Amino acid sequence: MANKNRKPTKPSAYKGKKRSPLFRVVMFILAIALAVGIITLPVAYSLSSYAEEMDFDITVAEFETGKLADAISDAANGTDYNFITKIAVLSGTISAEDWNALTAIPNLEYIELAGTDTENGEIPDNALPSRNQLTYISLPKNTVKIGANAFSGNRKLQKISMPSSVSEIGDSAFESCEALAEIPITENVTYIGESAFRDCKSITEFTIPSGITEILSYTFSKCGFSEIIIPPSVASIGDGAFSDCGNLTDIYVYSENAPTLSGSGVFQNVSATIHVYEGSDFSAWENGNLKTAEDLSGEYPTPEEAPAETDTEETISLNELASNDAMSSSDAIEADIADDAEDSEVIEETIVASSGSLSVGVTVVIVVMAVIIAVLSTILVMSRKKK
Repeated sequence: MANKNRKPTKPSAYKGKKRSPLFRVVMFILAIALAVGIITLPVAYSLSSYAEEMDFDITVAEFETGKLADAISDAANGTDYNFITKIAVLSGTISAEDWNALTAIPNLEYIELAGTDTENGEIPDNALPSRNQLTYISLPKNTVKIGANAFSGNRKLQKISMPSSVSEIGDSAFESCEALAEIPITENVTYIGESAFRDCKSITEFTIPSGITEILSYTFSKCGFSEIIIPPSVASIGDGAFSDCGNLTDIYVYSENAPTLSGSGVFQNVSATIHVYEGSDFSAWENGNLKTAEDLSGEYPTPEEAPAETDTEETISLNELASNDAMSSSDAIEADIADDAEDSEVIEETIVASSGSLSVGVTVVIVVMAVIIAVLSTILVMSRKKK
């Protein structure tokens, strides 16, 4: 039996009151955004840490001639080639196909090949031209000939390690290597092709080897050196050989007889003093921008020969690296260039910059995804409300 004295409960002031659609939409968006943040922040942190800690270097200890591409793929172990900046190949013989394998890695900055051989002692034509990031390369230890356009257009190439066995440098081999400051060639070089060092703006001085008998057309055009030393072996100089060398002020010619100038543009746009022996006749060279000074003395200073032990030490060092499985590829490369701290800093700065770019990219992707999900959720909620 119901209690007649029981007072009815007073209805709540909020009972039955509906929340506004806008409030529900805002809460739904906040929930989605929170969920996305919780899920993606660990992923973003992981990717960022990976970019900062991973240097993407690889080392190939050995390979079968013609199959360097396979060896690189195995050493990379799934790493995207776009992230590989340094590679060391410690032994083996490199064929034309193997040089092509190196071109498949687009962002290489450092290439170590000093422990390898190149097939027939020749670096083929167009071996590694126009690399966007390449700053250093060491050539195979048995290199005799560098082919035409082998390294042309490598505008960031700063340094090249070249064995003393090199005797021939092909046409345009280093043309437009604007950052290349030093060419370590020795007296063994007997041929330098046309335009071989054209537009090498960072070369500040150069001594032509005594085995050179002819300086060909445009070989040193637009170079940055302030002085040039020409040996007594040179009999002729091709048209445009030193044209547009705006910094060239002193030309030392160690010859009793003036080499023949082929064309009127050999020293085009050059204002310099020609230093010759007393009594030498260089009147054919004189013009409005060139003058002769008979103040030369002494003998032709040959380019410094590379110490014989240098190549041996490099080879031994590389063999030790190849046999040391515990040493990482990064340590192997750094051990070989311990005396080149400046190059190492350039590489490390690039890696850090790349890491930063990846972190920013991940953040942008996360924000875009969150916005898209929020917008789609809002549209869904509004459509259901209308129904």
